[in-house]
Amino acid sequence: MSFEHDNTKPECIQGWEGQYTILPWLADVTAIPHVIFMVTTLKENGLPNASLQGWSCFTGEGDHYYVIMSSLGIGAHTYQNIKRTGEFCVNFLPAACIDQCKESIRLNQDDTDEITASGFTPEPSHTIAAPRIQESFLKLECQYEWEKELTPGSIGRMVCGKVRHISISDEFARSAVADRYGRDSFMFHLTGMKDPYTGQGLGGGIGHIELTREMDL
Repeated sequence: MSFEHDNTKPECIQGWEGQYTILPWLADVTAIPHVIFMVTTLKENGLPNASLQGWSCFTGEGDHYYVIMSSLGIGAHTYQNIKRTGEFCVNFLPAACIDQCKESIRLNQDDTDEITASGFTPEPSHTIAAPRIQESFLKLECQYEWEKELTPGSIGRMVCGKVRHISISDEFARSAVADRYGRDSFMFHLTGMKDPYTGQGLGGGIGHIELTREMDL
């Protein structure tokens, strides 16, 4: 038997006030994992801004590679900084750093260097003014390309940036596939799932990829 349903929220699916105005209820019953990372930008006063981000994809062709972040709140510092400066940096950190990454949510005042306040080290980028996070094993310096509303009147925007420069740690660049995607590599948000029949919360967390089979290309 399978749970079959359209995109109208079942009555049993309940969240905190306003949750399903700004977030999709379908995410809580599909529980599709997604890679999470830190986006760094510059505030209007020149201080670094850092934000934990997910629900994104990375794609392109030839020399053109893009980061598409599916939903940035238009009232958030990250979106406003990107619109003002036309740039941002994507910084990938291992799951062991999740508590530090979450500090950027709490320590987000205008007069705060959010990279340093979160326990990380800012470093200059090569092609943009926004700083990178030194501890990241993979950094993508991006130039704003376009944005799109997800729905008419949405409070979020899908934002696309073109990758202008990459920085990859030697350890990651030369690692075997089993090590490249282990505990010290990309971290994934395992969405807190809800039972679609009852609405009961089934929990979520932070995880990593484990290699189960190597494939020849």
